[in-house]
Amino acid sequence: MSEKVCTLSVDHAIRIAKIIATAPVARMPMITQLFQQAAVDLEGLEELIENSSLTSQTQLVDTEDFIRDLTTGRELTAKGYLFTPDEFNRFCLDRNLQPRLVKRHLYAAGYIEGTQEANGKMNYSITVWTGETAQRRIAVKAQQERPGVQCEG
Repeated sequence: MSEKVCTLSVDHAIRIAKIIATAPVARMPMITQLFQQAAVDLEGLEELIENSSLTSQTQLVDTEDFIRDLTTGRELTAKGYLFTPDEFNRFCLDRNLQPRLVKRHLYAAGYIEGTQEANGKMNYSITVWTGETAQRRIAVKAQQERPGVQCEG
């Protein structure tokens, strides 16, 4: 039995790329199996899945270390340690972490502030007023403000 080899059109390749790019990591094994059944070889997809799973919100090696590294050398304000979204995102990306997943994890663990918009979407930042200008900031809570965290002293 010989294996049939077909060339994908650009349109089909774009459709496959969209499916892979938008699919949750948990569904990737199912998607991979489906493409294998259709005799579409997506070489390297398993490696991509493994690398993607390392950046999920539950894979932060040590949340306390992450927070300590993030806040070291930062000024503690009345609202906590404040970061522009770009600063926070860069800090995460430099560690091969997806900023949105990190924010979701830190919010769920009580490390950062967040607000829920009218449409139900969570926004992991707060509005800070500088003079008459409103600015968005990621607010990392001081240790004594976090639930379940004991302070020594």
